[in-house]
Order: sequence, then C-alpha cells, then structure tokens
Amino acid sequence: MSVLRFIFLFWFTFLVSANCGAAEKPAPDIVFVIVDDLNDWLGCLGGHPDAKSPNVDALAASGMLFSQAYCNSPQCRPSRTSLMTGVYPFKTGTYFNAKFPNETRVATPTLQQFFMENGYRVASGGKVFHGTPGKHGDSLFRKPGDPKPPKGKDKFNALQAPNDGYPLDVPDEEMSDYKVAQWATEQWNKVTNKPLLMTVGFFRPHRPLQVPKPWFQQFPLASIRRPAEPEGMDDWDDMPEFARRLARTHAHKPLHNGLSDHEYMVAHDEWDATIRAYQASIAFVDRQIGRFIDSLKKNPRGRETYVMLVSDHGWHLGEKKHWCKGAIWEQTTHIPFIIRGPGIKPGSRCTQPVSLIDVYPSLVDLAGLSVPDWLDGETVRLQLSNPLVPRGPAISSYGAGNTSVRTEHWRYIRYEDGSEELYDHRVDPDEWTNLASRPEHSETKRRLAEKIPTKQHPGLKVQNWLDIHQK
Repeated sequence: MSVLRFIFLFWFTFLVSANCGAAEKPAPDIVFVIVDDLNDWLGCLGGHPDAKSPNVDALAASGMLFSQAYCNSPQCRPSRTSLMTGVYPFKTGTYFNAKFPNETRVATPTLQQFFMENGYRVASGGKVFHGTPGKHGDSLFRKPGDPKPPKGKDKFNALQAPNDGYPLDVPDEEMSDYKVAQWATEQWNKVTNKPLLMTVGFFRPHRPLQVPKPWFQQFPLASIRRPAEPEGMDDWDDMPEFARRLARTHAHKPLHNGLSDHEYMVAHDEWDATIRAYQASIAFVDRQIGRFIDSLKKNPRGRETYVMLVSDHGWHLGEKKHWCKGAIWEQTTHIPFIIRGPGIKPGSRCTQPVSLIDVYPSLVDLAGLSVPDWLDGETVRLQLSNPLVPRGPAISSYGAGNTSVRTEHWRYIRYEDGSEELYDHRVDPDEWTNLASRPEHSETKRRLAEKIPTKQHPGLKVQNWLDIHQK
C-alpha cells in the first residue's frame, strides 16, 4: 500500500508541476510592423528585378512568407481601420481616406485595446492608424516631420503628377522613419513585468518620394526598368468601361487638364524618375526596418517573440496604365505578409490567400489568447504549421459594390455597374487578359461570384466620384 501511495504521490506531483510550468510560461512579446504604400517590389516577392530590400528579405527568410497576401481596401484609412478593428470595409462603409457621415462605427476594441485589456503593455509609434499611432497604449509616438527640399524643388502638390520624388541633401538621421526606428528600439529595450505588443508604422515609400540622396544614387536613372507591358495589344481592350475610367486616375485628385495620370507621366517624361524615387524610398525604409529588427536579437524581458510585417496596400507605377492606389487589381492589393517566431520554419512559404483582416486574429492567437468571435478574419496558425492547409479567398473592396475575390489561382472582380473581370494567375500574373466574357470560364466565374458578400454597406459609389471628375 505504501508503494502504491508513493507511486500515486509521485505522479500527482509530476502532473501538477507540469501543469503549473505550462501555466507559468510567459506570454510572448508581439512585434507588428506596418509599412505604408509598399507593394511587392521586394526581393522576397520578386515584384521588380532591381528591388533592394535585404532586411525585409532576411526577415522573410527567418520565418514564413505569405506570397499571396492582399489588402481589404486599396487606400490607407479604410485598410488600416479594417486591419486594426478586424472588421471588413464592406460592413462599415469605411471605403475611402475621406470620412463620410453614413459610415458605421466599430464599437469593439481595437487591436491595441484588446491587448491592453489582456495584460499587455502596448507601445505604438509612427503611422499605425491613418496618420496616427492610435489612441491607446502605454507609449504613443506620433510620426515626426520630414525635411523639405529647397524652395521651388518640392514637387509634392506642386506638379500634377504622382511623381514628387526628390533626393534630399540630409542625413538619414533627420528622416521620420529613422526616428521611428530609434523610438521602437528604445521601447523594446525597456524592461517590464508585462509582455509587450509593439505596433510600429513606417511611412516610406508613401509620398512624397523624398529620401536622402545616397538612396537615389543606388538607382541610376539610365538603368531604370519599367513594368512589363503586353506586346501587340492594349491592356485596356478587354476591360469594361468602368474599369477603364477607374484606371484613368485615382481618387485623390481630378485629371490633369484632361490627361490621365499615365498620360501625364508619359507626356512629361516622369515615368522612370518616379520608379527611381519609389525604389529609393523602399531601399531607405528597408534599412530603417533592419535597424529596428536587429535590436530584437535579445529580449530584455526573457520572452519568446513573434514578428509580423505587412503593408496597408499595394501601389501602381504604370501597370494597366494606372498610378498610385484606388483600384482592386493585383498591383494595388498585393502586399508583403511575413511572420517569424517560435515553431515557424525559417524560409517557409505559403501560397494560400491571406489578407489584412487576418492580422488581428492571428496575433491574438499567437499570444495564446482566445480569438474573439466578432473578428471577421481567420488566424493563420494552421498554415504556420502546414502551409498547404487551404484557406478561403481574400476579399478587397473599393467603394460600395466594387469587389475583388482573390484565390490562389484566380482574381474575379465585379464592379458596381455589374461589369466583370476574370484573370487566371497561373498563366497571366500581370492580369492582361480578361476572361470574364469567355463561355469556357463561366463555371469558374459563377463559383467565384458566390464569394462576393451579398450584403454590403451602401457607403459612397465610386461612379458618383467618376461622374464629377471624369466628364
């Protein structure tokens, strides 16, 4: 009896100790980095052959790269609002950077609020929400200002074109993104008893495309390569009229004396210079991201660390004869989406579609917290273990009734006037050939159309804006 009692007590003590050990395992630190207006012109995504992004590429190599990641709205404010609240734009009517009175306010906690309510210290700096670090956190750091070019050289809001690039004769240390990286490093090195959620927003390559001169010098103007264009055809020939009107400009400004953005860029010989300025801005911000990521090598709180990096939306530089954002094609919606951390295989890649709506539930899940059922997105935890686990499509909205459905191989778009586009990315990654009218693809189109939300917030119709600015 005494032997049995001894055995019982031994195993009881062992199980209790094991359970206590598991319960006492410290919650991980979470680092969430969001970059403004960054498309897929990164080495790890292969969006441009001249990309210089060694630090983002190294981050991708240290964890999992989701190569088919997309925004849920192609403008800053709606994209970030959806990301930080976990609610789709088509539910709230938050479709554009401008705010409209009939939008539905999200009453549930933001990502920062949720983590604070669950015992985390929250540090938020730079551009996280639209123009701000957010309203909630133990440490908030607004985006600093940037130096200006000499008087008369500042193209921002002076030229009526997307190119406002200009090399600044200032050191990196004077730029806002350098200061954000410095602040983030200082916050990371603070020792507290609480686990840490950091939300760090870098501004470039957002306009104005102005960074210190050495970053421009890495991209000689004579060697600039433009995006590929279809041979022997006009990319607009098989596009519906609504899509053509959308491509002619973006929602920030009217046409330039009757010219579209693209026509203006070509007429004023600004295409190559704009690509150069955008690439220089990416290279610059990549360095600032690297400075901060380097500081994560040691954790002063002794906790495991997850790092996630995304962008709020993509960016066009002449693809489909479109510039900037404000469309729901591949180049406007495709974004980087990278996660590294304990248990994630370095150098792994997932081709299943994910989107920014999945950020909130994923970070909550990685923190070991219960994922709220009011979040629209879905955690990527299963894909982190097995990248072949299938997922549903990524849904992107641009105004009421303009919806893109992106699966692993297809993009289907239906506009508010009922017109459609369909692209097979296995053979047409640049979306040059619209298959929507071809009978042999009717079943594919029907299947994808079923994924479009039947109930959408009425919000503002893009057509109304087009009617005002495109006579």
